[in-house]
Amino acid sequence: MNINYDFVKIIPKDKVGLMPDSDELHFKLIFEIPTGKIIGAQAIGKGNVDKRIDVIATMITAKGTIEHLKDLELCYTPPLGSAKDVVNMAGYVASNVLHETFKQVQITEMRELVENNAFILDVREQDEWDDGHIINAKHIPLSELRKRMNEIPKDKPIYIHCRSGQRSYNAVLALQHNGYSDIYNVSRGFMGLSFNEYFLDKTLNRKAIVNKYDFK
Repeated sequence: MNINYDFVKIIPKDKVGLMPDSDELHFKLIFEIPTGKIIGAQAIGKGNVDKRIDVIATMITAKGTIEHLKDLELCYTPPLGSAKDVVNMAGYVASNVLHETFKQVQITEMRELVENNAFILDVREQDEWDDGHIINAKHIPLSELRKRMNEIPKDKPIYIHCRSGQRSYNAVLALQHNGYSDIYNVSRGFMGLSFNEYFLDKTLNRKAIVNKYDFK
């Protein structure tokens, strides 16, 4: 149909994280450029993916945009959903991408970056790093980022990841505010990378780019 579009992928919790039955929900949102008009979505998870797709279907019928999506008021109760729902979060990320608040790179591009020895920054905490990490990544927890920025070069692209994308987004903004310009957020983070790499590593019998997969 010759439509110019972009997409975002996120992996938030399907309900408040403190709930014992909360699970990750893999969510993809597709939108038109430059209007931000919502085109479609995909959702995979153990929880209520159907209600998220119902929201997207309603927004498409109403010719809604990602700006409408991020401001939607939806049912909030900890056993069923968080104060900002999955679809709200997708709207926020999509809006930032559309308006070029930050740049992102997909996990499908990470293997080539690793093989080319790109500067990959892991901002997760120490215990998360110990549970698995990209083999040549630089580890600086987000809590230590401001006092350790001198360890991050300004003359090359920086690819930042956390577990699912939220903390790395905060790291991207912090670095941008301190004069870094060639910064990329790794969409879906280490968890998304682990899912993708594990499947392809096993089916293609190739060498892993992580020392250990972490799906937690």
